[in-house]
Amino acid sequence: MMPGPMAEPSLSVVIVAPAGTSSIARTMRHLHEQTARREMEVIVVAPSADVIDAAGLGASVFAAFRVVSVGPITARGAAAAAGMLAARAPIVGLIEDHSFPEAGWAEAIIAAHRGSWAGVGPEVENANPSSTMGWVNFILSYGIFAGPTQPGVRDILPWHNSAYKRAALEPFADRLGALLEWEGLLQDELRARGHTLYLEPGARTHHLNVSGFTSTLGLNVLRGRMLGAQRAVRERWPAWRRLLQAAACPLFPLLQFRQIAPTILHVRIPRALKPGVLTGLCATLCVMAFGEAWGLALGAGGAIAGIEDYEIHRLKHLSRREIRETALNGL
Repeated sequence: MMPGPMAEPSLSVVIVAPAGTSSIARTMRHLHEQTARREMEVIVVAPSADVIDAAGLGASVFAAFRVVSVGPITARGAAAAAGMLAARAPIVGLIEDHSFPEAGWAEAIIAAHRGSWAGVGPEVENANPSSTMGWVNFILSYGIFAGPTQPGVRDILPWHNSAYKRAALEPFADRLGALLEWEGLLQDELRARGHTLYLEPGARTHHLNVSGFTSTLGLNVLRGRMLGAQRAVRERWPAWRRLLQAAACPLFPLLQFRQIAPTILHVRIPRALKPGVLTGLCATLCVMAFGEAWGLALGAGGAIAGIEDYEIHRLKHLSRREIRETALNGL
């Protein structure tokens, strides 16, 4: 039986491909399996169209498939913004090259967007569940979105893996790239304009986390620096207050551990890994506290640029075991 005509896209899915076809092949296989693939426009943002093998990625199964060429990709936010601004569907979603959505993800996103929400985010699971440091980074970044969750309004949605109404993004068109570098800023501005954000558990993706030990420490120093700098700006603290807050950094790990304790109890960490995960969390919170003190005292500096390397080149920041397994499996 011949397939029927393609529907007009209901959802544009933007994926950034800094290294061409190979960097997005695994995620594209998951998009290829979407139950709503014939309602999807897939937009691949790449250095050039020449590095994308559309046929090899199964482009023909989607309602539309396009490549947006932006030259060398050094900033994920700017690249993602280029794709989002080129989208044609009324809903524009982001998916990372290290995020692997389940087959019902797109269908659930589309259905949830029939509500008034400006943004809809998925439930997130850990894509490297046998890695101790993978669990550490998952808990710190996405643990609050781990299943089972309840659908409902949230103040924050999973960064780089959520979908927005295109109309809600239009007022930010000229600075969308900057807002997407630290996506919480975009979500804060949407809420400030009276929009609501919604978590939809029926949309579920599996996120591959940094799992190398030294990479974990480096990433979280930078995250801490961003958090400290943003806190100082948000509170409009003078220099003396910034330094006073920075001096209290030995207390930060205790406060942060208290905040994430419910998440630790909620996520399904394998029993054998729990001691290592808890130890890793303690060490990581300490380096994050150092980073936060750094950001409070001296500002963000090049923290976002540093974080970009961990996002754009995720595979090199896996543990040695996972890098070997990835190479063997051709992922």
